[in-house]
This record gives sequence, structure tokens and C-alpha cells, in this order.
Amino acid sequence: MATLEKIRSKSVLLLVIIGAALIAFIIGDFFTSGRTLFGTGDTVAKVGSQKISISEFQRQMEQANQQAQASGQKIDQAMLQQQVLNGMIAEKLFNEEIEKLGLTVTDEELSQAMLGSGSAALSAMIAQQTGIESAATFHDMAFNPTKYGLPEENAAQLRDYWVMLEQQTEQQLLQTKFNNLFAGTLVANQLDAKALYDESAATQHVAYVRKPFSSLADDDAKFEVTDADIKAEWEKHKASYRLPEEMRTINYITVDIAPSEADIKASEKEVEDVLMALNANADLQGIDGKNDFVADRRRVTTASLTDARIRQFADSAAAGKAALVSRMGNDFTLAKLFSRSVEVDSVNIDMIMVGGGKASVDSVLTALRSGTKIDSLARFASVQGAQDSVWVSMLDPQIGNYKNAIAEAATGVYFTPDTAAAQGGMIFRVNNRKAAVPVADIAIISYTAEPSAATVNTLQAKLQEFINANPTAEAFAANANKAGFQTYPARVSASTPGITNLADTRNVVSWAMKASKGKVSPIFGDEQSGRFVAAALNEIYKDYLPATDSQVKQALTAQVRNDKKAAYLIEQYKGKATDLAGYAKLMDVKVDSATVNFGQITLFNPGFAGAKPAAIASVTPKGKLTAPVQGNNGVVVMQVVDIDTEGRPYNFQESSILFTRMRGAQALSQRFNELLLGNRTVKNNLLKFFQD
Repeated sequence: MATLEKIRSKSVLLLVIIGAALIAFIIGDFFTSGRTLFGTGDTVAKVGSQKISISEFQRQMEQANQQAQASGQKIDQAMLQQQVLNGMIAEKLFNEEIEKLGLTVTDEELSQAMLGSGSAALSAMIAQQTGIESAATFHDMAFNPTKYGLPEENAAQLRDYWVMLEQQTEQQLLQTKFNNLFAGTLVANQLDAKALYDESAATQHVAYVRKPFSSLADDDAKFEVTDADIKAEWEKHKASYRLPEEMRTINYITVDIAPSEADIKASEKEVEDVLMALNANADLQGIDGKNDFVADRRRVTTASLTDARIRQFADSAAAGKAALVSRMGNDFTLAKLFSRSVEVDSVNIDMIMVGGGKASVDSVLTALRSGTKIDSLARFASVQGAQDSVWVSMLDPQIGNYKNAIAEAATGVYFTPDTAAAQGGMIFRVNNRKAAVPVADIAIISYTAEPSAATVNTLQAKLQEFINANPTAEAFAANANKAGFQTYPARVSASTPGITNLADTRNVVSWAMKASKGKVSPIFGDEQSGRFVAAALNEIYKDYLPATDSQVKQALTAQVRNDKKAAYLIEQYKGKATDLAGYAKLMDVKVDSATVNFGQITLFNPGFAGAKPAAIASVTPKGKLTAPVQGNNGVVVMQVVDIDTEGRPYNFQESSILFTRMRGAQALSQRFNELLLGNRTVKNNLLKFFQD
């Protein structure tokens, strides 16, 4: 009782202690994890109210990595992560739209698509991937395994796969429903279809003269571009400079880690020494202990050697000879020929794999010799696989155990090789042999000159010296050329997997997204990446790319200056001539010609002078001279000398289909993800979860 009273008397002190401990715990967790309390938690990305958790992202990444590895391609993890995240964001936005529209897939629709009248494509895919004849059989095996004598663990795998197929099929059905709705959002009416027909029906043959803007000096006071001019032009196109997420501009220097001249000479000497050793020894002792020289020795037909220089060496070199057969930059290819012969390489055979020991093999062999066809062997439970009339190479190491037996066997007779008879296993029949061809026992040896440690240290030290002497972004850009470096501009954001096209540079982006304006980075990169990179942070943009951004300012300045030049030139020439010859003389240019079809003018196909001159030409009567007009790169005066019409009569159905493809829902669908995103911003937290 006394103890309890003591506790009660100290209750305020205990509350203070417990409260302080809790605060310390929370603050400690905040600073150690960096992603709790007010941080990102487990959210790797957020768009509006839609969130993507790190766990679901990692599941998608695992699948993407497996697919990339299966394709054999080199994987830039940062690039792959951003691609996966983009796909997941698009899927989230699509599902949100589906929910808003109230689109669903009924059980009956899903059943018909997977097991009913719409299941043909799914059945074909299942048959190709699993060997099970149809989707219905697959479903039955998964959910009635005892009927097929299937172990429960195998059935569980089939059920998991079926559930995944259900999810994919449901998504496809929703996509189809949505596409059907979306296809009707922007369709042609009679006016749209007829206007498109008229635009495309006529092709104007135009004679024109053009006075290029480049003929006027940029530094002429008449064409001075002020900051106010640039700001006004920017305001006209402000929407096109809106940023979906914070963006930062950097200048960066990249230094390739390449061998020096001294390294190259040392490598050439090493290649010479290795060639001497290879020619002095019977085998490949000349490269023993030299891990930089990678040898691939094999017996091949000389015709299969795809490199013409290696093939010529294999056909002409003396046995035991080694030589340098090619050099490309720092890559050396050596070869050594051990022997040359003429052998039968290609043999057409039947192969049957049989389990169950020698008795089972003998049973199948007897049936084959009695006339049973390979495609009728399914009645033998011991037959594990069969291939009918397949061409194999006798030089293939996988044929090794059976090579001699196949080489000596008579054609048309089933047999079991002696090497396999004791354990059973394989039955063969030789159907045909191709003629003997030249075969070479050859080693192809690859070697690449690498930079020495001294070279790497020198390159790194020089870049570090420059960084130390130029610790601000301004000095970094101003003094790079004098120090023997070149700077490149780049814009980065949290969604940028790397700078420009340089692989493995997300660490540079990560630094830039955390740095203060004006800071210079440490050196990134190493011998494995093949380069050193340093960067300086110039600007931080939140909502829009401003008119003051160097690249934006350069583009706006050029546009404003061209507008001023156009106004000046139009004023100079307007009404001063009555024909093209007169304008050609005034402009001191020659008359040229072009064809114009306004219906085909796009951003990617601006015609000879751009959309505005094309529009004017498309409505100018034959023979009439236009007034001077501003084009993309100069002022033009045109005269339509002839008009061709395609001769096909107007058809609403045909033109409306064309409208849908060029300007309607089908054209709109190419920017579907941007439409779904709208004006929402993407909060990308990849850099907080993944660091290179």
C-alpha cells in the first residue's frame, strides 16, 4: 500500500518522463528513417488521391526485372524503375476513370471470356505456355486436381495462375468497354468531315519567293529583343511551360575513363608478348594467368564463323598458328588454330527420351521398329518427350555422348546408343546426313585495353582540382573550357532516371534534387560506369519553366527576333511589285516552286514555309499573287500556278473515319495518359527509396 502511495505522489513526474521518452522515440525514428511522421511513409508515388506503395511497386519491379533478364538486355535500374512507375501511375489513373464511369465486368462476362465463346485466344495462349489443351481443361485441373491425379501443391500453382489470368482478363474487358465509350467522344459531324475532305482533296502547285530571316543581322538595333518582349512572348504560351513536378537545371561535366596513350602502348606490347607465347606453345599456355585475355575455344564449321576475318584465318592459317585478326579501337581479337578437318556436321534425326530404365526403352524401341509412329507414342507412359526429324550439329557439345553412335548408325533404323544402353534413356533414328564440310578447332581470344590505375587517378584528380577551384555554379560554367572540360545543360526532376542519355547517373539527379542553388557536386562515377561526372545546380523551378531559363530565353528570343524581322520585311516589300519576278528582284532571290496540301501539314511536316503560308495557299485562287506573309524561316510571296484534285467524290463515312484517325478520338488516344493526368501533379518519391 505504501508503494502504491509513492507511485501516486510521483505521477506527474512519471508522465513527464514517459512523454519525453515518447517524443525522443518519435524524433529519433523521424531522423533515422527519413520517411515517417510527416515524410513519405511507404508511398513511392502519389497522383492526386491515388497512391502507389513501395510493396506493390517492388512486386511490379520483380516481374519487370525477370522479363528484362530473359530478353538478355542490359538493365539500367533507374530507367526501368521509372518505366514501371509510369506504367503503374497510368494504370491507377485509368482505374480511377473506370470507377468514375461506373464500368464493371459481370461474372457472366468474365466466364464467357475465359471459358465460353470468347475463350479461343486465352486457350491458345495457355496451350502454348503450359501444354494444356484449353482454358477449360486448365481450370478443371486447377480446381478438380484429384480427377487428374494432380498433387495439391501443383494444383495450387495452377489456381494462382488462373487468378492472375482472371485479373488480366477483367482488365482487358474493362479496357474494351472504355475504348468503346472513348471512341465516341470526338467524332466528325457533316461540317468536320467535309472540311477535312476539302483540305485534303486539292493540292496546290505554288511558285514562290522567300526572303530568309538569316539575311538580316541579328545585332541590328531594329531587331533588338528586350526582356519585356521575351516576357510578353512567354505569357502568350505560358501553358506550354507548366511543370508537372519540380524541375532543376544543371550544368554537368563528363570525363570518359579511357586508356591513356601510355596505356595503349603497354597494351599493344602485351598483345605482342601473348602472341609470341601462343605461337611458342601447343595449347593456350600463352594466356595462363592473364585474366584480361578471354578465350573461347570450340570446334565449328568455318562457314558458321560470322566474322569474315576470323573465317579467313580459320581457312588459311597453319595448325598451331596464332595471330591478331582484328582491332577496333581498344578492342583486340586474337585467334589460334589448333586443327582443321572435313567432317559431317548436320544430321537429321528422330529423338525419343524414355524413362523407367532399360526395359522401358526396349519396349518403346520394339514398338518403333514395328512401325509405330512417333506421334502415337503417347500410349507409353514412359515416353518423356520426342522430336521428329530435327537437324542437329555433330559439333554441339550436347550431342557429345551420342556423337559416335549417331555418326556410325545406318539411316532409317531406330537404335539405342551403347553409351545410353546401361541406363536406358535415349532412342535415335538417323534420317539424313549433309555433305562433309570444313571444320576448325579454333580459339578466339578477346582483349580490351583498359586504363591503368595511374590514368584513372590522374583523370579523377584533374576533375577534383577543377571542382575545388570552382565551387560555385557560376564559376563551374565560366571556367570549364579554360580547364579543358566542356559543360552540358540538363533539366532534371524526381522522375528523371538519369541525366540526358548517360546510364547509371541517377546519383547525379539525386544530388541535384537535394542541393542548394549554386552548389557544385562531388565526383560521381567509377571505372565500372566508365566515366566521372560532376554537376552544378543552376536553378530550381516549381510551377513553370520561366522566361529567364537559358534554353527558354534562347528559343523565345529567336521567335521574337524573327517576328520583328518578318514585320520589317513585310513592310519593305508590301505592294512594291505586281508579280513574282518583281518580288524576286526586290528580294534578290530566285523564284522557287513547291506543292501544298493543307490537310497534310503537321508539326512534323510543316511544308516548305509552315502552316500559315500553307493555309493561305490552300484558299488562294489559281493565278492570284499573295501579299508577303511570314513563314517559318522567312517572308514569302506565293502564286498558285495549278491545282490538282484527287477526283474521288466526297463520302461522309470515309471522311469521318479519316477525321477520327487524324483529329478525333483515335488521335486523342495517343495522348491518353496526359489527358487522364490533366492538371494534377505527380509526387515521385523514388529517390527517397532508391539510391545508387
